Amino acid sequence: MSYRNTITDQLPLTEHINLVTSKGLKYLHITHPKAQARISLFGAHLLSFTPANSAPVIWMSGDAIFNGVKAIRGGVPICWPWFGPAKESPTVQPLAQTKNFPSHGFARNNHWQLLDSQSTADSCRVRLQLMPSPEAKRLWLHDFNLIAEFIISESLTLNLITENTGNSSFDYGGALHSYFQISQPDAIQVHGLDNNNPAPRALTGDVDIICENPATTITLEDNQLQRRIDINNEGNNAMVVWNPWQAGAKAFADMPDDGYQTMFCLEPAIIGKKAVTVAPGTSHTLTTKLSVTAL
Repeated sequence: MSYRNTITDQLPLTEHINLVTSKGLKYLHITHPKAQARISLFGAHLLSFTPANSAPVIWMSGDAIFNGVKAIRGGVPICWPWFGPAKESPTVQPLAQTKNFPSHGFARNNHWQLLDSQSTADSCRVRLQLMPSPEAKRLWLHDFNLIAEFIISESLTLNLITENTGNSSFDYGGALHSYFQISQPDAIQVHGLDNNNPAPRALTGDVDIICENPATTITLEDNQLQRRIDINNEGNNAMVVWNPWQAGAKAFADMPDDGYQTMFCLEPAIIGKKAVTVAPGTSHTLTTKLSVTAL
């Protein structure tokens, strides 16, 4: 990625975690005997995860833009506190204008703070925090504390913790917009997207669907890479399945024209009118855990 060759500062946090600055943006570089990972503090955005002796699990666009303004293409963007266009979300208050509100909320377009980090012989753990700002208050009126917790070992766990620090309940939606690295479309099958239909799904063209009755664990099998990725989710009410295919990829300035051939999005989501209600003084956690095994 472009930021790797423009590092201006590097601060060791633990034996396995470095805080790196590149072009004014901060990143966490995790290098552990069990896995490597990269996380951007802009958006609390997982950029990569590669277990030891494994191919990369997470796809990142070769044309991704790292400017601290535009959401990064690839990795695991955090969509919060709504998913999709703001005007279509029931979690957005009926304010005067929503046409300029960002799609998928504002968490992925904000700079987060490093809350803490630690590492052991078994894993690394980092927590990032996003709190209300004047701009966030303009978009969403509620008081909150949002924490993204990453646990990196042979597997990767991402916990998105939404805390209500205000005096009234609020509803929120969102997704962990996970881009997975695949070998090629005709090599993969997905299991568990519909509890009522156990048949696997293949990737044969552009797809943008919402699966409202998914299994707790979704499995992405890649026959060419000879691996399976188990995606264990909690706190969601749906899975979003997305690949823009050839025409869609060409329409994105931050995606190579052939990028659709090596990526597949499987996203645990909280969407629709079934958004989560968080009472004052309580929290809700949206979790995804990624584990890789050989076929």
